[in-house]
Amino acid sequence: MRALTLAAMLLAAVFVGPVAADERPFTGAFEGTGHACSGNLYIREKTAEWNTPFSVCKPARYEGLEKDFAGEHKRLALRIKSRSRRCAYEVFEVEQVSRYGWNANAYQSLEAFQKRSQPDWQNSPLPERLTLSCPTILLD
Repeated sequence: MRALTLAAMLLAAVFVGPVAADERPFTGAFEGTGHACSGNLYIREKTAEWNTPFSVCKPARYEGLEKDFAGEHKRLALRIKSRSRRCAYEVFEVEQVSRYGWNANAYQSLEAFQKRSQPDWQNSPLPERLTLSCPTILLD
């Protein structure tokens, strides 16, 4: 029986093959600093949470929006499927800027994330266009 189980596992490994690095979900724990950014951002396999003094985003399922791990600096954007009551943001984005240093951004809506590079959205004083941008350190 043991030999049969081992044979089945070997066959599965041959036909399925190893999981590609891009297929595995990115996970990480980030620590932010500064008045509005102190707190932690956690990206887990199925949930994300970001707690800061002005926004408490409890663990929630998410969908991936963008992922670029091909270059020297990794980048990931995800959209929270259902926000907790005190969570001000719908989209989280992390981008590696050095070996352990990352920049984390939060957008109040998917529209704000999609239009983030348009001149009339950048640095807009309108409340629905405000974003959070935090230097963070990857803890794990």
